[in-house]
Amino acid sequence: MKRRARHTLCAVAVLSALAVLPFSTATSAASNDATPTAQSEAQAYDELWSLLRLNDLLDIMREEGASMALDADVDLLGHPGGDPWQRRVQAIYDPDRLQIEAEHAMEEALDVSYLNALCDFYKSEDMQTVVDLEITARRAFLDSDVEDRARSTWLSGRALTQHEDSILQFVEVNDLIERNVMGALNSNYAFLRALTDAHPVDGEKLTEQEILFEVWSQEVEIRRDTSEWLFAFLTTAYDPVSQDVLDAYVAFSETEAGHALNHAMFEALDKVYIRLSADLGRAVGEFGAQQDL
Repeated sequence: MKRRARHTLCAVAVLSALAVLPFSTATSAASNDATPTAQSEAQAYDELWSLLRLNDLLDIMREEGASMALDADVDLLGHPGGDPWQRRVQAIYDPDRLQIEAEHAMEEALDVSYLNALCDFYKSEDMQTVVDLEITARRAFLDSDVEDRARSTWLSGRALTQHEDSILQFVEVNDLIERNVMGALNSNYAFLRALTDAHPVDGEKLTEQEILFEVWSQEVEIRRDTSEWLFAFLTTAYDPVSQDVLDAYVAFSETEAGHALNHAMFEALDKVYIRLSADLGRAVGEFGAQQDL
């Protein structure tokens, strides 16, 4: 009997949180008048991209995703993928393509009226320190032992510090859990949809209802894992940040500019994850079909 077009869902697409210095609502409102000209708009986007170190984040996403896909070839395909699978995965996670896609998605999602203000604030020494802490922690979490220790610390049951209370508020203000859960569900749907579309035998394809059942049956587990990962990551990244800066950052997250940047980051990276998931699902369907035949 041939295998149904199913797979073991790989990973929750957890996006790293933004890290910016706070500024008041009044300043944010005033900054909307300082819209870059058409000529300088592209330069402002490039500058913000650099200040946010989004190329570093994309490198981490690529390394993490490609490594998981290569390591899980037997689970995904039902057999070792070998060199053909490695070449396919490398093509899916091509770094130049990732950067072009993410930059374009970010430009579409971010209101141009906030560019100058965001660039100005990200230039500060404190701002760049926070970004560096975030990227450093995100890369450290590529090591499963580091991530496991951070999760264990968060789940230890001890009383939360004031610092950690602020991180709880930060997560709530930015709706980080819900946004990440929905991003993971959408990515998993894209994976399964592409996988079943690539399967050559109609009778062995998953139906739309089966795909939705597979995706939503994992929602509780994804939510739990997302919550643990986020708090473990944020407490690791922001541990050296002063309480004053952290509290002010939470306040910034409630401003229009904070919401705009948070929304743009999720929109851009969600698009990247969905494309990666669909391409990976399509590859799994095609490789699996070759083995069946």
